[in-house]
Amino acid sequence: MRLIGQIHVSLKGSIIQRNPTMWEKLKRSFGATVDLDTDRVRIELEATAVVDQVRRALVQLGVTNALSLVIDDTVIFQDTDGKPDDLPDLVLALSEHSAVFGRGFSELRFAAEHEEAGLHLVIETRARTEHADDEPAGIVSIGGRLRDLEPRAGESAEDYRRRVEPLAKDPALFEAARLQFESFVGRLEDALKASIPEARVVQQHADARVVHTTAGDGAGAEQPPVNPTHPAYDPFVVYYPPSPLGMMLDVMLITSFMHMLTPPHVLFVNPAGTMLGTAPEVAENPELLNDADRGGGELSSGDEGDGADDGDPWGDEGDGADDGGGLDDGDGFDDGGGFDGDFGD
Repeated sequence: MRLIGQIHVSLKGSIIQRNPTMWEKLKRSFGATVDLDTDRVRIELEATAVVDQVRRALVQLGVTNALSLVIDDTVIFQDTDGKPDDLPDLVLALSEHSAVFGRGFSELRFAAEHEEAGLHLVIETRARTEHADDEPAGIVSIGGRLRDLEPRAGESAEDYRRRVEPLAKDPALFEAARLQFESFVGRLEDALKASIPEARVVQQHADARVVHTTAGDGAGAEQPPVNPTHPAYDPFVVYYPPSPLGMMLDVMLITSFMHMLTPPHVLFVNPAGTMLGTAPEVAENPELLNDADRGGGELSSGDEGDGADDGDPWGDEGDGADDGGGLDDGDGFDDGGGFDGDFGD
């Protein structure tokens, strides 16, 4: 089961103006008014201020484990050793680069992880200084897994199946995990509102999902999308590549939930993130799973984890090497002031 949530952070900014054409310059010389506004917004953000504000919100929730910090494709910090409570190390690493990123950046990606109540969570913050006027300045994505359902080191597929099968038949386990995850996302939203008082912070969703994969989905369906606004985006698989046993777990859960008298409130989705129905709805009408073939079971080439630059401002750019997007080294409200007073007006 995949726990996926997202919070949008919007800030007031200035509209970017384009260069006038020769004809527009001529019109202006005669006193005419020419509208040069675009649909893009620019915000004056400081990397140190962004990290500090998000860090303070995370610390309120007891989150102290940093995963990575990447600014404009430069890896500032990456926890390759799994060191606990290393958030201060990330802050120190950023301070050593303050001369370069102290004023302005294009994109910032800051990831941390946390464990509570049996959940293993990854919290990723992405911030842009330039974006479309109908997009948020920052996106905080949360991905989670139940620790007891994660494969263990050296565990064979058969051992994994025997260990997890009894857990898959316990609806209370999944309902409790869903409620705990919703609570965490809600508390993070409140903490961000407190640490960034001048921003508009809105929770978009906090869901428990099971992915129904059909034979026609192919291997491409397992490639995580790089765009955080993609409906199938899950930061957990960006920083912890999916295990082959994940598909086995999805099949076990779908079979188990469909035979429960009272299934947990879990969403069934296809690999592209399209909702097929809740577990109770699918248990009552199994034909809903046939919709997995509709709306694109496979991710389009622009949304796969290959980093292809398809014009999406939130996707990877360049050669697709996700320089801090994972531990494996692979890979409206007008916005522009700042996460705090240090961000500028």
